[in-house]
Amino acid sequence: MYHEQVEHMEPLAVGDQRLARKMGWWEGAMVNVSYIIGAGIFVGPALTLQLVGSGAMNLLIWALGALIAVSGTWTFMELGTMLPRSGGEIGYLEYCYRKPKYLFAYIFMMWSLMNRSSGVASQGIVFGGYMNYALFGPSFKSNWAERGWALFSATVLMLMNMTSTKGTMKLMSVLTVVKLSVLLLISLIGLSVFLGILPSDVDREINLSFYGTSQSIGPYASALYYVMNSYSGWHNLNYLLDELKDPIRNLPRSSMAAIVTTACLYIMTNMAYLLVLPLDQMKNSEFIVAAAFFTRSLGENFASKVLPVFIGLSAFGCGAAINFSAGRVIMEVARQGLLPYGHLFGSVDPKIGCPVNAYLLQYVLAVFFIVVPPPGAVYQFIVAFAAYPVYIFYFLMALGVILLRRREPHSKRPIVAPLICVYVFMSFTIYALVFVLIPVENKYYAYWIPYVTAIASMILYSGFWYHQIIIKDTPSQSYNESIRQQGLLAIEQEIFGEYIPVLDGEPVIGS
Repeated sequence: MYHEQVEHMEPLAVGDQRLARKMGWWEGAMVNVSYIIGAGIFVGPALTLQLVGSGAMNLLIWALGALIAVSGTWTFMELGTMLPRSGGEIGYLEYCYRKPKYLFAYIFMMWSLMNRSSGVASQGIVFGGYMNYALFGPSFKSNWAERGWALFSATVLMLMNMTSTKGTMKLMSVLTVVKLSVLLLISLIGLSVFLGILPSDVDREINLSFYGTSQSIGPYASALYYVMNSYSGWHNLNYLLDELKDPIRNLPRSSMAAIVTTACLYIMTNMAYLLVLPLDQMKNSEFIVAAAFFTRSLGENFASKVLPVFIGLSAFGCGAAINFSAGRVIMEVARQGLLPYGHLFGSVDPKIGCPVNAYLLQYVLAVFFIVVPPPGAVYQFIVAFAAYPVYIFYFLMALGVILLRRREPHSKRPIVAPLICVYVFMSFTIYALVFVLIPVENKYYAYWIPYVTAIASMILYSGFWYHQIIIKDTPSQSYNESIRQQGLLAIEQEIFGEYIPVLDGEPVIGS
């Protein structure tokens, strides 16, 4: 039965083009946490509070985001253990929706190039905002200074990935510890205020009530966008399964440990903000809510100079995680023949153990998103533009789980997601796709521009798909096609080996 599943998967690379399996479950969890905890938790609560109106509703919207993220994690754990290859949604879409050939996988690939590059850009811009806050004070505002920091960030990450994969992993681990420490500190301050250990002049009853809750349904969809953007990354490890030891066992351990830990810290952090900051100050903090929190709770000097640096480094670390997996995704789609010049972007430098050309392409795209979006609204535009298509693909993933259970009821599923989680995840994606179109005031641009731009780009990608996949048929000339039989056998032996009967040292194919 595994043999039938493997036949429709992309093969493992062979020889010196194979990336080594060096990550255990703990390292895998750190890869997810590093992606999940970025600028969102330090920026998002102020933006969501502006939209939903009250502190209690703000807490509920972040708790709802946690439940949705856990449901999505279950969905992706089922797909990831059933189809344990790097590439994430690209492989799942290809497996679930086989006609038209590669259509959904191709559109996702093109969107992913934009999404991950814009993610590196947005995290770099927030990194720059907090560095400016630390160096020049809260009154200093400069869009181009923030973009300069973002360019610096993207350049450092490119050079790190191109020179040392091991060094990149160590950097992400150190920055992940910084992120967890900052969130734990915020949570402890909030707990101290709640217990009366630290003083606070905030009206707790008002801040934690539903007073001022928005009566319009439209803002809630936008608020959930910011919340889910802060939780995004809970399936980052799915893109890197070829480098994870025993992926069938370790993917569930890593994924669930990462999302549960992060969700708990996020809820406590939001509670701490509400216990320390007046609602009006929190709403007006916009991109410096965490810095305002530390200034008010621990004092001006230390809080305004040192802690913003740590928060900026948290955003930098998120960008590092996005950038790391982005290069791997580019390598995978290039090897499948979905990306032009596949043999160039899909190759690994054997000396470094890194797809150098893939990271160069990732860098060029990140620079584009740092420089081009309109000034004054870079973060909001990028979040909205990148978030809308992701829910289309999330819907297709949840639907794919249901379709596969009906189409292939006897296929092996090491992890079976609770059906309620799959339906919760699917229901949310439908909600997010529909209700975001309800008008919301935006002082920078018409509310619909990011979403229409995203839809138009996906239609454009369909034209590229027809030219490259149907007319040129590049997958038939790809690296994966040239090593298909050897690579598929490697999947059966290395990943599913313990589940396949062995006779005289050879796997019994078809079992």
